[in-house]
Amino acid sequence: MSTNINDLIDDILLCVISFLPPKDAARTSILCRRWRYFYRRCPSIAFDQRNFGGDEEFRTKRFLNIVSSTLLFHKGESLEQFKLVFNANATYELSNCPTYFDSFLRTAREKNIRSLCLEMSYASSSVLHDKTNKLNTENEYCLPSYIFKCASLQRLILKDCTLGTLGSPSLQNLVALHLIRVEGSKQSIQELITNCISLRELAVEGCPLLEKLQISLLKLETLRVRCCHQMKSLRINAPNLFSLNFEADLFNKLDFKFLKPEELRCVRLGLCQQKEYINGIIFELPKPLSSLTRAKEFTKLAMELLNAKNLSLASSSFEDFAIEELLQFAPLQLHKVKHLSLKGWIGSRKSILGVSILLALMPSIESLILEFTENTTEKPQDSTVTDEEPIDFPSIDCLNYTLKRITLRNFVGDEAELILLKHFLEHAVFLDEIRIGWGKEKHVNLEDINMLKNSKSINIID
Repeated sequence: MSTNINDLIDDILLCVISFLPPKDAARTSILCRRWRYFYRRCPSIAFDQRNFGGDEEFRTKRFLNIVSSTLLFHKGESLEQFKLVFNANATYELSNCPTYFDSFLRTAREKNIRSLCLEMSYASSSVLHDKTNKLNTENEYCLPSYIFKCASLQRLILKDCTLGTLGSPSLQNLVALHLIRVEGSKQSIQELITNCISLRELAVEGCPLLEKLQISLLKLETLRVRCCHQMKSLRINAPNLFSLNFEADLFNKLDFKFLKPEELRCVRLGLCQQKEYINGIIFELPKPLSSLTRAKEFTKLAMELLNAKNLSLASSSFEDFAIEELLQFAPLQLHKVKHLSLKGWIGSRKSILGVSILLALMPSIESLILEFTENTTEKPQDSTVTDEEPIDFPSIDCLNYTLKRITLRNFVGDEAELILLKHFLEHAVFLDEIRIGWGKEKHVNLEDINMLKNSKSINIID
């Protein structure tokens, strides 16, 4: 059996070459006659300006010329993937090279591109925004409308790009769309999403000017909406949605309407901070409302997630959930959740209470993951948490009936963590196993943990 690489068919060789950086792919031309200019038929092309050396202006010009010549001499009938990462800088901004970009995108469209990834990032965020967080339109390149009428396109990823006039976008075959820190008019993102009727995967992240978003997609399975802090209204109608990742200020008023899909199983919620950094810009969020109003707002959100079985919740501090009114306004609204993951700082009496209230809202939990993080809020840590100060835990049904497995991550064994763990060990009737992943500095060892448990049937593993 021959092991010579030249015995492989062209399609396999082109697939191998597609994994090489452009410079190395071009070097394969010296191997033999068959390989001469073979790389020009490669179905996948990826260029990253950060991999080019030299001073800023020379590097930029060289980068644009190499990309231009590569596309010009490409011999393949089609392009499976084209990825372009470009960094604007003070000496050679995006506004200086629209002709190049238009040429790149026009060639990609003519080659029936299937996967397109564009990242037009900036060396300084001041290029994109001024101090008032408004778009600086003097130094921008707007994507041409014809790229949104490419019938062959199946996957589109845009990062730090600006949408111009879309015309009448028609991406009938697009199945995946990622919009990350994308700028444009308030209607452009909505118009783009609405006309992608075949979408199965959608991500909208860090679009600070986006205020309203309505998603009505029959085939959508995965949705991620994060860090859109100006958003006032989010409407979702996706009957086949399976996974939802939503990060917002959950306690402040948001017109959130979610037609509950039967297939929804995995939900990840992130609680934003009062100050968020996106692309170097600080966004101030509204001040927290009263505990009663916050409870009602969270209850409205919980009502939209009735079918979720897997729920992940990330927060800088679970003190935000220490709202006793939640027990009054949200009874059994998350009763289908069987797998819960919580990530955040749990280092005070109030944060322990917040975790307990969340658990009390979910009576069917079978497995619980707690990932402890450092305190990143401006609040001083509560150093008075001791065993001598009893905490008034609410009634947690999952401890009495369903909880079987607990996983602790970044566990160091400080006072608050031990109080919470001790409560679990004392009240979890059917608990079989606790897995511990230690943090950098642990204050206790496995023997200390074993002394806390009341039942010998609980297996504690590190």
